[in-house]
Amino acid sequence: MNVQETKFSSKEFLRRRRPEKFSDSTIRETGTLDRVVLEHFLSTLNTRNQELQFENFAKKICEKIICPNLLEQTGPVAGGDGKTDTQTFPVSEQNKLLWFEGVNEASNKERWAFAVSTRKDWKKKCHEDVLKIKETERGYTRVFCVTNQSAKSNIRSEVEDTLKTKTGIDVRILDINWLLDQIYKNHFEQLVIDSLSVPTQYKREVIFGENDYKKHKKYEELTEYIREKINPAEISYKQVDVFLEIAELSAELEKPLIETQGLFERAIKISKKFGTNQQLLDAYYQYAWKSHFWMEDFNLFEENLQLAYESIASSTNSSKWEKVLNLVTVHKSYIRLNNATSTIDIENIERNMLAKLDEIADDDSRPSNALTARTHKAIYKLTTFSDVEDASVVFEELHEIFKNSGNLIGYPFEKNFQLLNELDDIFFDVDAYENLLDYMTEQSAVRGGEVKGALLNLRRGIKRLQNGHPYQAIKYLGKSFIPLYKEESRDKFILALKAIAYAYESIGLLWSSRSCLLLSASLITDNFWKYDEISLKQAEIYYSLCLTEIKLGKLAHALLWYELFLIINENISDSSFGDKENQQVDFYISQLILNTDLKGINRQSNIPDELDRLGLFVSSGCLKYALGYIEDFEREYEVTADKDHNDFLQKIRDFDAGFNSKGIKDNHDKRGVHTSFIFGCTIEINFPNRSPFIEFSTNVLSLLEGAFATCTIDNIHLKEAFLIIEVIADDDDDLSLSHEINSNSGKLNLTINCAGFDASDFRIEAQQKITNEFKKLVFDLLPELFFIKNTEYIEKMIFEDAAFDRAISFGACIKSIENVLGNDIDQQIKKIYSTSAEKKTYPLLRDKSWDSEFPKVLEIEDIKAPTPGKGRMPEEELNSENITHKDYSIQSLIKPRLWDRTRWQGVGFAQFKSCYPGLYLLFKHPDIGEDIFKDLISSVGLVDSKARLRVCIVKGISVKNPTHYRVLISENMMTTPLTKRMTMISRINTMTPDSNVNLERFLAAYQACGKFYLGCDAMLKNIVPEHPQRDSLGIEMSTFDVRWAWEIGLNDVDCIGVNLKEDDPYIPSDVAEIPLLQLINSK
Repeated sequence: MNVQETKFSSKEFLRRRRPEKFSDSTIRETGTLDRVVLEHFLSTLNTRNQELQFENFAKKICEKIICPNLLEQTGPVAGGDGKTDTQTFPVSEQNKLLWFEGVNEASNKERWAFAVSTRKDWKKKCHEDVLKIKETERGYTRVFCVTNQSAKSNIRSEVEDTLKTKTGIDVRILDINWLLDQIYKNHFEQLVIDSLSVPTQYKREVIFGENDYKKHKKYEELTEYIREKINPAEISYKQVDVFLEIAELSAELEKPLIETQGLFERAIKISKKFGTNQQLLDAYYQYAWKSHFWMEDFNLFEENLQLAYESIASSTNSSKWEKVLNLVTVHKSYIRLNNATSTIDIENIERNMLAKLDEIADDDSRPSNALTARTHKAIYKLTTFSDVEDASVVFEELHEIFKNSGNLIGYPFEKNFQLLNELDDIFFDVDAYENLLDYMTEQSAVRGGEVKGALLNLRRGIKRLQNGHPYQAIKYLGKSFIPLYKEESRDKFILALKAIAYAYESIGLLWSSRSCLLLSASLITDNFWKYDEISLKQAEIYYSLCLTEIKLGKLAHALLWYELFLIINENISDSSFGDKENQQVDFYISQLILNTDLKGINRQSNIPDELDRLGLFVSSGCLKYALGYIEDFEREYEVTADKDHNDFLQKIRDFDAGFNSKGIKDNHDKRGVHTSFIFGCTIEINFPNRSPFIEFSTNVLSLLEGAFATCTIDNIHLKEAFLIIEVIADDDDDLSLSHEINSNSGKLNLTINCAGFDASDFRIEAQQKITNEFKKLVFDLLPELFFIKNTEYIEKMIFEDAAFDRAISFGACIKSIENVLGNDIDQQIKKIYSTSAEKKTYPLLRDKSWDSEFPKVLEIEDIKAPTPGKGRMPEEELNSENITHKDYSIQSLIKPRLWDRTRWQGVGFAQFKSCYPGLYLLFKHPDIGEDIFKDLISSVGLVDSKARLRVCIVKGISVKNPTHYRVLISENMMTTPLTKRMTMISRINTMTPDSNVNLERFLAAYQACGKFYLGCDAMLKNIVPEHPQRDSLGIEMSTFDVRWAWEIGLNDVDCIGVNLKEDDPYIPSDVAEIPLLQLINSK
């Protein structure tokens, strides 16, 4: 570099702007140590018999400047008896890494000799010493002759060349001038005073300022940590940061340049050997930055700028290129201000840097990364303008960029705001800059307020969770999502995701829990992609995902997460994970395997070696046993597969681990199936078994679980027991998403049509399309799935409690899992299940399941036939917070959406020859009524042998009209699996005949034969009364209930048959206890 004239001080410029980054200590010097006086003192050492002291001083200074691995002299007099005054000793490459003084690339491997002399005839003494050293034949490759005499440079060079020719050894002569240069340049004054007892009053004292005191204390702590705690052969990636931190502290404390430079060079070497690419970039960047602004060494700055650029030349990460861009900006400013000439090809670096930023900015599949690259380029343009008014176009571009950054958690809004705020001194007169700053100031305040409010909801949500109120927790945590979805609150958002994932799992919503964990994992993994950083948080989240996948039955996915967990865990020094976690995963997978049916086990023939590879030996053994490799199992695990062993496996299979393991659910067919269960409604989704439809289907389930998670405490109740979802893949190239609902069949069907998914990279526009369609889907499903008595409840759930925010915005993000596991998950799964030369295949040997003789029996509580309770329901029974979604059930025989298509107008009675009497429901649209009964017959058959259907007639509903009665059609709760909460669905019709003759005739006929037919009016058209066909008369039933209204009490299942607002029930005067009165009084 050729510098014409240097007036501008980079160090003073930055010191004014960032004084806290520079030393605030003061140096107090008393007395003097003049160079001329010291030179005279050194040159006359032999007259005072200080040869041994000089030898000691020479060794110390050589250790600091040349190499630190010098042996102590143990001879009786100067020179000892080893022909050298000192020499190097071998040092391992690992130990050499910790050196930062006197670092020389070869000194730890080669033998170097040092000869120290105070003789006046230094040339003769130098010849004698080198020849003696040569005669030792110890293989010295270099000799340093240190003298306290002055040696002219031409004479010194001549002597060095002559000796090299004679001996073949590289000889270096270090005279008094070299010693004085090192003393004053590196502040070794105290070293020479102490070593040589220099008679002087000179004293140099450092008085630490407040900042320096803290920094110096930290510096000493890190120095001690390196000395005591770090093994140079096994430096962890986290320990690598310590070496850069201590180098930065040295610069900021303004320690001697030789020390600071040595510390930075050590940090770079250690980063190369043990660190990540980001750590190496950080080391180059900090060394360049400190070289320019602290050491004011532009050549060193350029050297490290070049190395920083080369270390990330192929990177597509905008945060890494930001560092190079900063250095290039500083470089060009220095060249311009100082009229200097660059020694590196800065134009080439700048050209390639801008081209790479263009490439990154065009990649919309990573929107935060792309927008950040656009920001870097725009800000860099500001350095190219000579007139500040020309910068308006850049500020307008930045204004648009910041407007588009609102929903991107990876965009550093606050950081860029602070950066642009620093430019106020330059651009304060530019209107576009003022407009941009006004907008950003307003947004910063809004964002800060949003985060503050969100943190309150986050704290309340966590508190609710800790107190056992998961549904309330989900509401509060969900409200915090959007406001926390910012770069500055990333950690809090991740915390909210983890907390709500736990809440979802605690109420049985595993797909929503998995989705939140995936997004959390993706955000945590961003730090790896941006900064090559691995952390305990990664290990924790990958482990949690592994367990969640096991609970969902997704074995292959669980193994992928577990392997990633192991990789991360091995590379973090502060991990608390160990054998306990391995044993837990091993047990869960063993239980999963032992609960898998024979068909599922047959597909696991290539899995045992995969389990062994991951250290899951119990799981591997259980799988081999389930496959039928009993002898292999006995030999490997040294057990006998007898009854006791089977009993042990049964205990593993049936153990209550907090979730109901239903076996391996990995999909192997062309179409896959996943299931969920929301408040008694079974949701089944089938989809093309390939990416991206696999993750899309899980996101649909997550969406529905998240949106409807808190319905029970919102007074919104489901009415559908089943929802069947089919995902159809269209071949269109353009991405589109649509859905249609078919409510005419027995089960509610939802078809989702996906076009362009195979070719889509799901950039932000595509994700927005999916989000919008998901909103429509939820709104369309609401009236189909739920009883909606009051729209206020729906509005509160969706808008006030932010059900969409917690479900849709993140359920639509298909990229989460790819960001962690890669975009070839399909191939990774196939590899796990495929055969290969590295692993053994275990074809199924069994023809029946390992536990066929002792199948699993689900434990069902011993619940007697339910009886109505007395009085109001206790408050603890009304509390929904301790009930999971699986504790609910919905009666499925009566389907409101089918019945709502027409109107049930009445009933008719029929009597047939040689047949049971008939009760027929009369519909406004007989064809629809026929569809209703076809659905009923498909569920219970033509003969309701299990008495699933129930018909009840309630009499005495009106004193004035004693012939009036009410007909109830429902599902018999006595035949329904009992759960803690049940949604009972009935159809009710009030009959107002003038006479009860027909009813009494029917009842008499039923009582005579004990059976009757239940049908609809459409069936009567096809019946020939003289010769009726039994299979066309309707559903044959054996039970028929007739009750008086006054018999129905407060908690009676038939209380829906009494309308207290309209009825005037008959109450007998001769009965002491009237249950109906309790029901009336409760209202």
